[in-house]
Amino acid sequence: MEALNRFDRALGRIEFVLVGLLMCAMVVLVVVAVVMRYVFGAPLIFSYDLSTLLFAWTVFVGLALAERADAHLAVNVIDHMVQPRPRQAIRALRKLLVIAVSVAFAWYGWKLYQRAGGMIPSMRISIRWLYASLPAGFALLVIAQISGLLRILFVSDEQP
Repeated sequence: MEALNRFDRALGRIEFVLVGLLMCAMVVLVVVAVVMRYVFGAPLIFSYDLSTLLFAWTVFVGLALAERADAHLAVNVIDHMVQPRPRQAIRALRKLLVIAVSVAFAWYGWKLYQRAGGMIPSMRISIRWLYASLPAGFALLVIAQISGLLRILFVSDEQP
């Protein structure tokens, strides 16, 4: 279990740094784009496309980051109404359902990525860079959910 904790912490740190860098880049890009457009009258033609790309990666990598921080919106009324043993089973079932949905989204995201063949004209890069965020983010979410499930199953004092 200690190896799982180390792996989970390391991956969480990587996700945290990546999301932080993506958000900083997005903010800088938008500020520079506004200044260029309204102060210098020379808009950056790629700013909208690049900010969309950065936003997609921020959101989908942020899924796993939010899961690790237990920051997703949840309705846990039932958790407080049942004894610890059934509560543990409900949490495990909830994790399994999210894993199943996340695997499906990752799979369909991968299929979408494979079918995408266009370009982002303003940046002259493949549209696949945008679509890759979907399977990557949901794969990271699956890893975070499996980690949480293992904690529920093998650590008795797991919190919701």
